[in-house]
Amino acid sequence: KATASPLAMLRALSSAAGTTPKHASGAGSPAARSSGARVAASVRRKSPFATQRTPARRVAGAPVECARLCGASTPQNAPARRRRVASSPSQVTARALRPVRCAASEEDKSGGEPPQGVASEEDKKGSGGEAGGGVQSGEKKGESTVTSDIIAGISTACVAIPQSCGYALLAGTGVECAFMAAAASSIPSAILGSSRYMHVGCISLASLLTFGALSNLGLVPGSAAFVAGAGALAFYTGVTRLVVGFARLGNLVTSLPKAALEGFVVAAVWMVFSSQTPAMLGAKCVGPMSAHFATAAMWLMSHPAVWHPGTALFAACTFIVMLNGTKIHKMFPSALLCCLVSGAAVFMGFDAGTTVGAISLDLGHLAAPPALSLSKEMARALIVPGIAIGITTYLEGAAVCNRWADEDGEVWDSNKELIAQGVSNLASAAVGGMPVSGVISRAAFGKTSGAKTRLAHGVTGAMIIAFLVSGGGVLLGFLPKAVLGALVGCGVLPLMRPTAIMTPLLHPVKEFATLSYELKRDCLLAWATVAFTVTSVPAMDMGLIKGCILALAVHLAERAGLLNKSPAASAPGGSAGDGGAEMVPGGR
Repeated sequence: KATASPLAMLRALSSAAGTTPKHASGAGSPAARSSGARVAASVRRKSPFATQRTPARRVAGAPVECARLCGASTPQNAPARRRRVASSPSQVTARALRPVRCAASEEDKSGGEPPQGVASEEDKKGSGGEAGGGVQSGEKKGESTVTSDIIAGISTACVAIPQSCGYALLAGTGVECAFMAAAASSIPSAILGSSRYMHVGCISLASLLTFGALSNLGLVPGSAAFVAGAGALAFYTGVTRLVVGFARLGNLVTSLPKAALEGFVVAAVWMVFSSQTPAMLGAKCVGPMSAHFATAAMWLMSHPAVWHPGTALFAACTFIVMLNGTKIHKMFPSALLCCLVSGAAVFMGFDAGTTVGAISLDLGHLAAPPALSLSKEMARALIVPGIAIGITTYLEGAAVCNRWADEDGEVWDSNKELIAQGVSNLASAAVGGMPVSGVISRAAFGKTSGAKTRLAHGVTGAMIIAFLVSGGGVLLGFLPKAVLGALVGCGVLPLMRPTAIMTPLLHPVKEFATLSYELKRDCLLAWATVAFTVTSVPAMDMGLIKGCILALAVHLAERAGLLNKSPAASAPGGSAGDGGAEMVPGGR
């Protein structure tokens, strides 16, 4: 009857089938399951809603409800329901769908698709994520990223401050010049840059090239003209990178021959370490061997009687702490600890040799950039060295940045980075600084300390500015130069080893003769660039130019057929036509 309740209908059908709830078989018996199936079939035939097509998964749950009503066993996870009479077809339909929600079929238990009408855990998480959970998790992630960047920026500033002092000592410009460059360059690079790895500041290669270019013109290190010349070099470096960046030639700049570039970097690193030997030992070379960094370092190492005991002791302790600090913890502040301990020792009266000297920043008046005081002849003479510094010092940091980006699956724009560093160099020139570029050691420390975005670069720059404004420069009067020299030496120590391209020449002659043409060619090009660079001191940028010219000459000779190549050179996939032009990361 239409007015009969569904429960009464089910009881009547079960009585007609010969099974009643009172005499139902035991829990889980075949009789109960078969009776439930017959009842469900009867319901589907007799129900006034049988014409409605029901999904298979919903029908599959009907016997479970019918068997429960008939007294048969129900799944353990099916909750008991109170007897209720539906008063409308919509309530009957809703009641028919209830078994799907409370009982899971075998397919559902085995990991199949969840029944219709049942929200899965992923759906709950997804819907909650869109409504509120995702917003909360996004806010927490943003807060954690900002916190990580602030901590990484402060930690990197603790490394950048003593490093800037050391590079100022290397460039001969004075500590104030390097500090102004570091403070003025960090903020523009953080805003305009494209890579979270590239920390911009003073680097050893740019400092050494600056010293060489200015000394080659007869300027006295530390003089006003010397500082003005450093500012002019920073200006030309910035203009060069802006022109290359806006011309979209970033990939072309990073396409110098790899053999020549690696030979130049290794030779420059040797010169950097050699130039810090007098500061680490507290003595100077005298005689004809003092004309070159390498020969002066060799003379000092062979004459320990002229060493200053306190200076050598502090340098040795700095090396020990710097080389073993990361074994304690990856973020162990080795450089900061060395500066604080040595400064405290000097403050208490220990003789550690010469110190850096206090500096002060006068914000009471604005002065014109020192580079404007140079004569026209001096400014014209610095154009070529400035262009060379602008291109050469960018390549090393770009190669390392590109390698880290590939490892982490990130994308960075070389042209955008050139523009950012160009603006940073112009800012450095405006405040009386020196050329700046990507600092590999500082970038590695920032990456290790958990920097997530370029906000860490801005925090580093803000900390350096705060150090200068708050009068922290007075503390530099107690900082020994031996510690700064050791810090610079430790920074370039990993780069002093010959690269894989250069190692074949160190093998026996017979083994070297059996190598392929390409390996021998690249090896000889790298070592030739090393010789060009070492003999070009103090104008070391000429070493790279000569190495690139030699690589181009070899390439043209190969194209003309003047050089005999091995059969392996013409094999598919070989680099026969590259002419020593295996490119650094970043493009051909």
